[in-house]
Amino acid sequence: MDATQEPTSSMLDMFRFVFGKVLKNRWLLILNVAALTIITLLQFVVPQIEQYIIDSVIPNKNLTWLAQAIALLLGSAVALGIFNYLSTYYMTVMSQAAIFDLRDDLYRHILSQDTRFFESSRTGDLMTRLTSDIGNLQSLISANMLGIVGNLFTFVGVLIFIYWINWQMALAVTLTFPLEFLLYRVFRGRIHSAFQRARASQARMSNQMQQTLTQIDLIKSYTSEDLEADQFDHVSDENRKNMVAAGRNQAIFSPLVDGINTLGIAIVLLLGAYFIINDQLKIGQMVAYLSYVAMVQAPISSLTRLLNQLQQAQVSYGRVRAILDSTPQLKNAANPVAFPKLQHGITLDHVTFNYDHSKNPHNATVTDVSFQIPYGETTALVGHSGSGKTTLTRLIDRLYDLNGGDILFDDTSIKTIDIKSLRENVAIVSQDVFVIDGSIRDNVVYGRQDASDDDVLQVLKLADLADFVNGLSDGLDTQVGERGVKLSGGQKQRLSIARALLKDAPIIILDEATASLDNESEKAIQHALDNLLKSRTALVIAHRLSTIHNADQIVVLDDGQVVETGNHATLMAKNGAYAALYNAQFE
Repeated sequence: MDATQEPTSSMLDMFRFVFGKVLKNRWLLILNVAALTIITLLQFVVPQIEQYIIDSVIPNKNLTWLAQAIALLLGSAVALGIFNYLSTYYMTVMSQAAIFDLRDDLYRHILSQDTRFFESSRTGDLMTRLTSDIGNLQSLISANMLGIVGNLFTFVGVLIFIYWINWQMALAVTLTFPLEFLLYRVFRGRIHSAFQRARASQARMSNQMQQTLTQIDLIKSYTSEDLEADQFDHVSDENRKNMVAAGRNQAIFSPLVDGINTLGIAIVLLLGAYFIINDQLKIGQMVAYLSYVAMVQAPISSLTRLLNQLQQAQVSYGRVRAILDSTPQLKNAANPVAFPKLQHGITLDHVTFNYDHSKNPHNATVTDVSFQIPYGETTALVGHSGSGKTTLTRLIDRLYDLNGGDILFDDTSIKTIDIKSLRENVAIVSQDVFVIDGSIRDNVVYGRQDASDDDVLQVLKLADLADFVNGLSDGLDTQVGERGVKLSGGQKQRLSIARALLKDAPIIILDEATASLDNESEKAIQHALDNLLKSRTALVIAHRLSTIHNADQIVVLDDGQVVETGNHATLMAKNGAYAALYNAQFE
């Protein structure tokens, strides 16, 4: 399912989903329900004490009874405070545990998705779903929200009780409920739609901010600060308007519900006064009755106060559910096998692949590509930009599934190999170096957390980075900054080579690893690359053809097809496509 398409969901679906997480902590839930039950009983007792004081204590002028009743009233208030504290505290514990599980599940589910998922998703939108949308769902697991559930039980019990005391006044109050339900039905849809638009615009704001902060150098160099600010103002203003629209509907809705509740109270006062005048009701009973009417109206009042919260949560639930309902297209076989101990090499057998050009309009396709990558040797891929070189490396790492043909590791099909096992045996060094915001050690051991400092220093030496690191005051603990801003291009590239060396994978893919470096930096890094390729099966995409003279085999691609294969000398002698590419670089 496309993560951008939100599934239709009811309020019941949302509560069932969220409280499914809560049920993992059953004892906490039982403890909270017990506390809320006691709170409800205490709230029921207080009007009885008030009625007793007015109808019995005051007429009899009995100070002992008065002291006992006041003591009982104060004791009830203290007990209410204690149980309210317990309910609020343990509700927070339960809420945080449930939201931790939900956010963790969502994050892991996002990480489990394949490449196509991330091609159709925006980073800012995913961040909003992981943070703000999860936060909105957290509001469902709160003392106020669970209190509504408790109030519903109170509602039924107290409604029966007030009918037993005086059915005429109870019926008058009950007649106001359909009006409130009708108002709720009308405004629920309006507020939901407004929040749905607001969440979408908030996701666009997050995406705009993420894009701006990661491309700040481009913005500065083209002095496009005003353009970016104007674009952000546009999406921010759109979000403001949607939030105001939701607030306007809530501002109309809440006073109307309060007005209907006041109408119910007014009817009770009118009828109650009539019954008191005719000696059919006592004043204390009237006071208690008004308290019980308030308890009957409480769930509806709570629901109206929380309508905004509920609608925001329902919109967020739809956005979270859309992610959780998405399934990766790329999956393991029914009975996957471990990656084989490579002895012969990799065979591309009539490989055909097409991107979804609506999402990847610039990515090349490959058609009926066949060649060998011999074990322990270096094979170079060359060709014009867009000829399919990088596409083939992604297929070998199984970031996409083939449309036709097969890739064999010795005699084992890529389709049968466990995906994790496959990728553990392939190391990729590309021109786009990925550096995490952490220390040099963090970056080198990424993917192999059990490595010792000796292991790290050894691969740094092989990557010609040991002298640089040893010269730093913090050594391996030196922070590299976000995206490695404290390192030069060559240092970042050598860091990625050290990471690949530590992984010690039998298959190495170099995807134009030196394309972004100048000639001097490229020469400095070549020794590190030679160490990396030593005794490994390697596939190298080279921008500068002068760097692949010594490749055991060169495969020339053009428009997604193999047009020539051989070593440098034989291909130059053919004076074909490779020779044309090579000579063009030196004209």
